[in-house]
Amino acid sequence: MTAALPWLALRGLPGVGPVLFHRLIQALENPGRVFDTPLKELRAVRGISPAIAQSIRSFKAWDRVEEQLTRLRAFGAQVLTLDNPLYPVRLQEIPFPPPVIFVKGDIKPEDNLALAIVGTRGASYYGTKTCRSLARDLAYRGVTVVSGLARGIDTAAHQGSLEGGGRTLAVLGCGLDVVYPPENRELYARIPEHGALVTEYLLGAPPEGHNFPRRNRIVSGLALGVLVVEAGIKSGANITAQCALEQGREVLAVPGPITSPTSQGPHRWIKEGAKLVQNVNDILAELPQARAPERPERARPAEAPVSPRPTFFRVDDPLLPLLGAEPLQLEELVQASHLPAPEVMSRLTLLELQGLVRELPGKCYVLMD
Repeated sequence: MTAALPWLALRGLPGVGPVLFHRLIQALENPGRVFDTPLKELRAVRGISPAIAQSIRSFKAWDRVEEQLTRLRAFGAQVLTLDNPLYPVRLQEIPFPPPVIFVKGDIKPEDNLALAIVGTRGASYYGTKTCRSLARDLAYRGVTVVSGLARGIDTAAHQGSLEGGGRTLAVLGCGLDVVYPPENRELYARIPEHGALVTEYLLGAPPEGHNFPRRNRIVSGLALGVLVVEAGIKSGANITAQCALEQGREVLAVPGPITSPTSQGPHRWIKEGAKLVQNVNDILAELPQARAPERPERARPAEAPVSPRPTFFRVDDPLLPLLGAEPLQLEELVQASHLPAPEVMSRLTLLELQGLVRELPGKCYVLMD
């Protein structure tokens, strides 16, 4: 029998979640022995009902489990059980870790030096830019970035890490063969080349809502700490931060505008003692483990040459002092500049041609870096 087979069979039995799985292993040493244990001994394990004990003893669907294992291997997935030496060390440390995880790509020892970055799906320009910058800076220092491949902050975290030439782990709330959200298909394809996709769900499992709170404990469990960048007061990011506290991990947060609903989550954590993060050095100071490995800082990837800005337009435009890193709507610029709307639009077009201003969705404008 393949070593992983009884692990897959036991995790798939109705009523056997992580807690009961661990109690069975603690009492009977390994899943293979569980299936050979008499009913009376199974019933003696706390929480094992007569129905669950009977389903274990009467289990015969080994062909179905073998087929699942064959499909996973054909897909290029690794099946890592808790007793596998490749199972992530940090994840083993959390209460009731997933007995089996499926991995596309590779989890390496260097991924023990990791930070999770989480936040809202509806990220602002400020949140996205800040997140990508911090993830990029962490990548330069050899820190693996963990997130959940969701829209918004998660996406920015993975992108920033890849831009910095670093490693990133994406924890999914679905099967490895399900691309969710679909617009992240390219990112989904790139991550296994520079890290791994990780899930506890079998191939074909859809991204159902109840999967994501379970997913969040793995996001925090793989990392030394969790950085919250933009999150509402009730959000999955806050669940991940709470998981981090329960797992003995650090919680850090990026402050935001006090008028923004997505600042409520980070500000709540800061009030409760989370480290306020303004730059990557704030993160490294809070995570002394990140300084332990003696390794040179990674070289920054070569940047594409920047074309010189055209000089046939003036750069002392009256709109420039009004613009900054925070997006301003067209109407706000019209009011602040006291110029007619057509003239403001014309000036913005010229500033865009000069590479000084960028238009965002919703007729919002920011200064280029």
